[in-house]
Amino acid sequence: MSLVSVVIPTRNRIDLLIRAIKSVINQTYNDWEIIVIDDASNDSTKSVMSGMKSYRIKCIHLKEKSGGAVARNIGIKNSSGDLISFLDDDDEWMPEKLQKQIDCLGNDKQLGICYTGRKTIRKGNLIFGIGKNYSFSYPPKNNQFKAIMTDNFVGITSSVMIPRSILKDIHGFDELLPCLQDYDLFIRIIKKWNAAGINEPLVLYHLDGNIKHVSLTRQEIEFASRYILRKYENEQYYSNLVKAIKRINIKKMFKSFSYTKEVFKNYIRSA
Repeated sequence: MSLVSVVIPTRNRIDLLIRAIKSVINQTYNDWEIIVIDDASNDSTKSVMSGMKSYRIKCIHLKEKSGGAVARNIGIKNSSGDLISFLDDDDEWMPEKLQKQIDCLGNDKQLGICYTGRKTIRKGNLIFGIGKNYSFSYPPKNNQFKAIMTDNFVGITSSVMIPRSILKDIHGFDELLPCLQDYDLFIRIIKKWNAAGINEPLVLYHLDGNIKHVSLTRQEIEFASRYILRKYENEQYYSNLVKAIKRINIKKMFKSFSYTKEVFKNYIRSA
C-alpha cells in the first residue's frame, strides 16, 4: 500500500500534465502512487498516459466531462494511500513537499489538513500587480473555524495533504460546485479538525491568462457563490463568509482580463 496517493485531474493539457507528474516523480519521498483522472480529454492524453502505465501511475479516463470535484472524488475512491494530496495539472511541486507534509501531520489525530506556501508564476493575459509572488497565511492558534469562514487561509488544492479517513468522513468534494470546491472542502474539514501550515514555497502555482481556468468564468463563480452562501446560511460566522465570498469574486475579477470583461458586459446588459 502506498502511503501517499497523488490525485491529478486533467483535461486537454497533456504538456502541463507531464510537467506535474515529473514533479511527483522527483519527490524526495518515494512511497507514493499517482492517480490521473482524465476528464474526457480529446487531445493525446489517453495515448500518452497509456505509455506511462505502471503500478505507481494509473489513469482513469472519463467518457464525459464531469468537472474537477467529480474527478477528484473518483481519484479518492480509487486511491490506496493513507494520505491524499491533490495536484492540479498546471501546477508543480518542489521536491521536498510530500516529505515535509508527512512530517507535519505526524500522528496528530486532531490535524485534518496540512498546507504549504506557494510561489505564483504569472504569464500571459493577466493584470499584473494583483496578488503576491509568494503567499502563505499562518493558521490561527484559536478558533480556526472562524478564521476559515473569514478567509481561505489554506489557499489552493495543490498545496494540501489530507488523511484519507477524513476525506471519507466528509464525503470528499461537493460535486454540485463548478468551482470554489476547495474552499468549501477546507471549511468542512476545519469545522471538525485543525489545520497546520508549512511556511515554504513548496508549490509552484502557474497562473496563465492564456489558459482557460474554470474558476475564472463569471457564470460559474456566481453560481458557486450563491450555492456556498445558501449551504452555510445557518452556520456560525455566516456574516464573515459573506464578506469572504465577495472578496474572492473581486480578486478573481482582477486576475483575468477575460473575466473582468465578462463582468462589465453583464453589468452593461443588465443596466
